[in-house]
Amino acid sequence: MPRRAASFAPELLRRREDPDLPGLVARLAAYRRRAFSRHIHDAWCVGLILSGATRVRRAGCIRRITAGETALIAPGEPHACNPEPDGRLAYVMFFLEREAVRLVGVGDEPAFRAPLVRDPVVAARLSGLYRAMTARRDRLEKQSLLCLALAPLFSRTEHLPGPPGRGLTRVRDYLREHWRDKVSLADLAVLAGHSPSHVLRLFKREYGLPPHAYQNFLRVERAKALLAGTDLPAAAVAQETGFADQSHLIRTFTPQVGATPNQYRLSLRRSRPGA
Repeated sequence: MPRRAASFAPELLRRREDPDLPGLVARLAAYRRRAFSRHIHDAWCVGLILSGATRVRRAGCIRRITAGETALIAPGEPHACNPEPDGRLAYVMFFLEREAVRLVGVGDEPAFRAPLVRDPVVAARLSGLYRAMTARRDRLEKQSLLCLALAPLFSRTEHLPGPPGRGLTRVRDYLREHWRDKVSLADLAVLAGHSPSHVLRLFKREYGLPPHAYQNFLRVERAKALLAGTDLPAAAVAQETGFADQSHLIRTFTPQVGATPNQYRLSLRRSRPGA
């Protein structure tokens, strides 16, 4: 006779890790019954409520957290996130070990700005980060998403500097030289002499695009040249220009050019004399 599942068994439970985001674990879960007693984690925890609601005891008081809100839980802080009676709670929890915290660029012992965040922009960025994990995207793009999503949640100990100086010029030149390569945000931060989150903001302020988008712009320009000057199929163009695959090329190329790679190539052929 099959063994009956425990009453607290999750309705949904998925775990994601990504080699391009070391030290970060994401856990997508859904429960209809109480599953947790009060417990702690060694990691910094960022929990986005997707549906339902939960009540969490924090600092001696009970807080109700609902869909679209984000709970920020420091290492060693006791908590328990369970669904309300007769309810269903779905959430994604990000666990940041020290390696991920350093990648975000907020120091070795950062503090959260607040225990709870009600911000649709934060919710959208966290959702995008979860989708990007294990997806066929560039390392720089995923690490940029990590910083954009998580850096604003921590207290800041440094101020945004004024003129970018030579640091950002070095970053731009490095991207121009390594447009085809997998680039790390940490490497760009070293070149610029700023934290990763500051590199993202300063580079976009100076050049109009964040570093990963600038690199994609360079790749698309090269792809356009190959589509115009060779008969390589789109899959080979994707490989030659540093994209993960043909789908990645199409997804990036189309909104920049206003046409798919094949449509772009066809338009060039039709514009030639005698076509």
